[in-house]
Amino acid sequence: MKKLRWDSIVFLLLISLLGLANLFNLNKPTVSKLENRALKQKPVLTLDRLLSGDYFKSYEEYYSDTFILRDNFVKTSKDFQKAMAFMGPGITIVQSADDIQRPQENDVPENPESKENDGNIILPGEPTSPTPGTGENLGGKDDTSGGDEKDKEPPKTDFGDDPNVGYYLVVDGKAVQIFKFNKESFEYYAQILNKYREKLGSSVKIYSMIPPTAGEFLRLKKYSGITDSQNDALAFLESKLDDGITTVNVYDALNRHKDEYIYYRTDHHWTSLGAYYGYAEFMKTRGEEALSLSQFEELDLGDYLGSTYSKTLDKSLEKNPDKFIVYKPTTPHEFFEYDNKGEHKSELIDMQYADSITDKYLTFISSGGSTYSRIKTGLNNGKKLLIIKDSFGNALAPFMTSHYEEVFIVDPRFYNKKIAGKDIIGLIEDNGIDEVIFCIYMEDVNWQKFMSGVESLID
Repeated sequence: MKKLRWDSIVFLLLISLLGLANLFNLNKPTVSKLENRALKQKPVLTLDRLLSGDYFKSYEEYYSDTFILRDNFVKTSKDFQKAMAFMGPGITIVQSADDIQRPQENDVPENPESKENDGNIILPGEPTSPTPGTGENLGGKDDTSGGDEKDKEPPKTDFGDDPNVGYYLVVDGKAVQIFKFNKESFEYYAQILNKYREKLGSSVKIYSMIPPTAGEFLRLKKYSGITDSQNDALAFLESKLDDGITTVNVYDALNRHKDEYIYYRTDHHWTSLGAYYGYAEFMKTRGEEALSLSQFEELDLGDYLGSTYSKTLDKSLEKNPDKFIVYKPTTPHEFFEYDNKGEHKSELIDMQYADSITDKYLTFISSGGSTYSRIKTGLNNGKKLLIIKDSFGNALAPFMTSHYEEVFIVDPRFYNKKIAGKDIIGLIEDNGIDEVIFCIYMEDVNWQKFMSGVESLID
């Protein structure tokens, strides 16, 4: 009992000291470099939020996110989880509720750069603290005002994907997401695209391209029972889509090249090579010939530790970083972003991220926070394409510059109808766009909250 009492006293003293150190720590972090994500910002106290209990919930999250030595505790926790791995040598299943580049929730952040998106989400303002995929208001229709938009600047970030899909299989230095097929979600995707088909009519061609996750192409027969067939999911979807919607069979295209470097080991995205094969299949579907890789400028940006490393912090991934290759289009082009400050030029391949080992995917279209963007090429063929996409579409878009006079790019999480002055149908009609491709990867199709944002573009 005496020993227990002293242990308790030591524990309480330790907790008290840490609590006091955290209380008097005025230099609160805004970014977790370890997890490559934005940390929760201190919530603004309002009477409504106080009475509803939202303030205390948000403050608890802020306190947890900015606790002193937090990254050290997180790393220790991950190391402990790794030590407790139960699937044998080289095999680990990791559950992560966080995701790289998750936007802040309904708080009005103290950061003046944050911005509310009409009908979508509230964006974080830190350009180096991206987090993908969600916010409670993704695609929502009852967001509240976040403040005066004129004084707010959208972030240059790539906003990634669903944090609710939080299970990863780490196998011999590679990390893949575990897919669980939700028929209702795929039916919802089909209903949304069919609605677009109905509203746009036959004058606008609609294409559906769904990149699978890397797990579909790994030889994991021993563990096949823990993940569903993505090919079966795509076959089911095919039966639900309107006949006027053309499917781009990127699954088979990638499967033919599955032994090549088409997916990153430490990131959930396809590589630039994988995106090239997706582009080539799209051109084939349209009846045109894709350019060869030799007609693009190859850039080697060195080592890369991406989103799945940031989620899992797995040491086998850290020891096996990716090589980040970019294929830069040689077709003359200009890239424009459209946000609350109007039109301004940017970079389609943004080299400011080239030296960062964790942010290299931002090299592809670093305009995640813009309401939409546009590529104006040197072609004068009258062809205009709209890409409605998640972050998989970022690596795809540069290849389209060789075939279209203009390429418009919309991420449904950030399209702001007030800024654009129109919904997506208006954007298509006003700009004479005659082709629309939905490039949304498997897990976001499987995630209804993401797809509700796609639906909200026309509602």
